Amino acid sequence: MKKRMIIPMALAATMLFGFGCASSNDAMNDTTAMDDNMTMSETQTMAGTTSDMEGTDDMRTDNMATSDMTATATSAAALSMQNTGSIDDMFSDIDDTEQYDVLSLAKMDPNLSTFVALIEKSDLVSDLQRLDEYTLLAPTNEAFSKVPKEKLESLLKEENKAVLMSVLQMHVLPSEVSSLQFQNNSQIQVGEDSYIPVQVGVNNTDIRIGGAQIVKSNIEGSNGVIHVIDSVILRENTQDTDAIGY
Repeated sequence: MKKRMIIPMALAATMLFGFGCASSNDAMNDTTAMDDNMTMSETQTMAGTTSDMEGTDDMRTDNMATSDMTATATSAAALSMQNTGSIDDMFSDIDDTEQYDVLSLAKMDPNLSTFVALIEKSDLVSDLQRLDEYTLLAPTNEAFSKVPKEKLESLLKEENKAVLMSVLQMHVLPSEVSSLQFQNNSQIQVGEDSYIPVQVGVNNTDIRIGGAQIVKSNIEGSNGVIHVIDSVILRENTQDTDAIGY
């Protein structure tokens, strides 16, 4: 059975996203099917081809995990590589997450402080603000500890800001995608010739995107959703598109 590959579509003059869902099933029901128009950030357009690697209220101030880790972080030593709380308890102290936008929600949980700090460092915030809705695949602090130190240090160099942005873009789907919409053997297209593979276990369990497992899903914000993942999705986690059979 042939798979379908969705061609990336332009969402803004300076951004081109291509979320391609190529499922092995030609027919998908309404509750689990991904919209053909769903897209994901395409790194080659926003940041160039990378060969090496490719408001909140005042009461929440104490939970703003990036208050001391802003875009000025320039070394791996300045970033937290440890989770400060249980994954299961993430966002549990927020009565109504949907009153906050997705990025503000991410800032509220200290387990995501490194991810948010890098979003700010890469100047990706303004691009996210231009999206009506999006899905954030948010690696925990511990996820970054799995990245080789020398590779992370290289990403943090000012001259490699475009490379850092391209990595972070692979964690943003500029549409709201619930965990139920991921299907086994789906593909998230990140370029004309590459994609991030998706694997889903029985009964929608053990969802892995580019090898990163979703460990907490469907945190609803006012403009999208957060899925917390246990690894950072890197260019080496993508696969080349095989033109035969598509």
